[in-house]
Amino acid sequence: MTPRELVLETLAHHRPPLVPFQLDLTDDTSARLALHFGDENFEEKIGNSLALERNEILTAQDETHVRDMFGVTWTHEQKGDFGVVQDYLLKEAGFGGYVFPEPDRASIEEKCRRLAAKRDTRFTMYIIGFSLFERAWSLRGMEDILVDFLLNPEFADELLDRIVEYNLKVVDIVAGFPIDCVFFGDDWGQQKGLIMGPELWRRFIKPRIERMYAYVKAKGMAVAQHSCGDISEIFADVVDAGMDIYNTFQPEVYDIIDMKKRFGSRVTFYGGVSTQRLLPRASPAEVREETKRLMALLGVGGGYIVAPTHSIPDDVPIENILAFLDAVRDQP
Repeated sequence: MTPRELVLETLAHHRPPLVPFQLDLTDDTSARLALHFGDENFEEKIGNSLALERNEILTAQDETHVRDMFGVTWTHEQKGDFGVVQDYLLKEAGFGGYVFPEPDRASIEEKCRRLAAKRDTRFTMYIIGFSLFERAWSLRGMEDILVDFLLNPEFADELLDRIVEYNLKVVDIVAGFPIDCVFFGDDWGQQKGLIMGPELWRRFIKPRIERMYAYVKAKGMAVAQHSCGDISEIFADVVDAGMDIYNTFQPEVYDIIDMKKRFGSRVTFYGGVSTQRLLPRASPAEVREETKRLMALLGVGGGYIVAPTHSIPDDVPIENILAFLDAVRDQP
């Protein structure tokens, strides 16, 4: 079976002959591995089950600043980090002269063509990062958008709705290509619990992900959702909304075996191999054994893509990355 067929089987909650896998990497770690393998295109050859393209367009302003397509400038001084917003554009609970962008059709279509060319062998996913709450705080500021939820709910509603409208326009373009899945990225969790709590999440976030998920599914594509942190309080809500794949699935914040028992017949978990503790701190032998253990436990009945819990940062030794690859390639 091709890697794509393995993913389709696991999404159907059949036990595929092999657990599909994905090696997600930060740019710095990818560069280190390219030197190790002596091949800049090594990621196309290691057997990944997924092909991914990101919607974000970042334009360099100088050596340490980039601007995204919403006009937000990010200071990028810490190695391996996405960056910090330099100046929030919506300083008041109103839009002033701010104009929301239109999706860059040419860029999206080019990315979708690259994905479509890989679909014969790999499951294709178009990533809309900063897809709702994260986009709201990147424009307004984390503290201010949380205050808006309480004191300026009409503004918060309009801001979130405008973000959804942008996303749906992106989905319309993606749906013109043979893409398997739209992957929404939006961090809601902390190490313990939700950033905004379950009541406000259900008030402001839930109805909008329901709308986005339904729109994607009406176009014939699957839905994946990324959220770092502990979202156990509302996990059933996200599944009920129509999520097919959940990432990151961190063992530091979940009882992953219990989550598999409770939701494994309805959702596919993507992740599980800790980038917080295991990969940077363990020995290669420990990484290999834990990866095998996760595949054995979570792969039962399908519903699992084994992967790091996040893109592997630069603090992970190459030997541990190779141990992960050894484990996923050496399945019986």
